[in-house]
Amino acid sequence: MTLRVGSWFILALLAAPLAWADAPAFDRPGISFSTSVLPAGTFDWEQGLPDLERDHGDGIRSTTQSAGTNFRIGLGNELELQLSGSPWNRLDQHDAVSSQHLTGAGDIRVSLKWAPPVAGKNWSLALLGGVSFDTGAAAFSNGQQVYSLGATVARDLGDDRSLAAYANVDHAGGADTWTLSANFGFPLGGDFAGYIEAGRSFGTGMPASVAGGGVTWLYRDRLQFDLYARCGLTAESPDLQAGAGISLYWP
Repeated sequence: MTLRVGSWFILALLAAPLAWADAPAFDRPGISFSTSVLPAGTFDWEQGLPDLERDHGDGIRSTTQSAGTNFRIGLGNELELQLSGSPWNRLDQHDAVSSQHLTGAGDIRVSLKWAPPVAGKNWSLALLGGVSFDTGAAAFSNGQQVYSLGATVARDLGDDRSLAAYANVDHAGGADTWTLSANFGFPLGGDFAGYIEAGRSFGTGMPASVAGGGVTWLYRDRLQFDLYARCGLTAESPDLQAGAGISLYWP
């Protein structure tokens, strides 16, 4: 019933002839987030349909699907509030003798994004700090609060091309996990755009290095569809990260 209502709601928005303002950049897809914030009083919804991760190691094959959700609300003064989580997740694991299938919700995260003005019209910057709360099912929860602080800096190269660098640290239980990435965005013609990216995570847990890219289609300047895929570059990295998503902006 929920999916049916959501489908009719999206179809109604697609059919509406309203001339809404152009949407600021969405945060999905990609490892990093955008360097823009929403204007005061506006909000968007960014939804995985779902995202997945596959890995095969030590005789175990695992696939995790996650319907990640992010709501962004413009507060004004270069600030926005974000409420995010994954209300549905599924983990499938198989080895030589057994299989298991787990489902459940993930943790809830509350974040604040700030995009201060910077010198130079071709440069932009955003900071995102947040807290994840231990609210999810055991298989999909960190089991404790996680404090995060990230930054994205971008350079507009003209002709709808851009370069961006991203750094983030997650702090939990006295330990830190770092994520670094870089990406290049470019037009594909019409309302289609593409990007390529590479990222590295290290610190607590298994280090991982991935690379890939994605494609977005922006419809009527407020509705975006996306597809992306990333492959692991080392034996310790996930074999595949991929997904599809939708992002919708309300001015």
